[in-house]
Amino acid sequence: MTKGCWGMEPSPHVEVVGESDAAAESVADPQTGQIRILADRCKTCILNPAERRLPIPPARLRGFLAEAREAEGHVVCHRTLPDWAPIGVQPAMCRGYTDTYGLPRAVHEALALGLGQLVEQDDFP
Repeated sequence: MTKGCWGMEPSPHVEVVGESDAAAESVADPQTGQIRILADRCKTCILNPAERRLPIPPARLRGFLAEAREAEGHVVCHRTLPDWAPIGVQPAMCRGYTDTYGLPRAVHEALALGLGQLVEQDDFP
């Protein structure tokens, strides 16, 4: 399940991705089993202090994070989404989200079964 979060235009969205993530926003490569995660929090991470993060109303942010957690999904870093990222940068899990709430159960299971491996992806300037 892929859901846009706060409907800001032009599409500076962060995605909540559950088990059936959209291919364009998938953080996993089915051929290699690599699961991309940002190496560090990006400068405008939604979990940074308010003055540094994307301008998201606090209630909207709380609801979005609650939805991601309830779905046992993850957040795709907005800087790695196709509308924001330079050509060649692939979607990656938000490091701020995973550092705060942990990896999704599905990722833990894939790692435990040897079906995937985490690959840290550097942020870009």
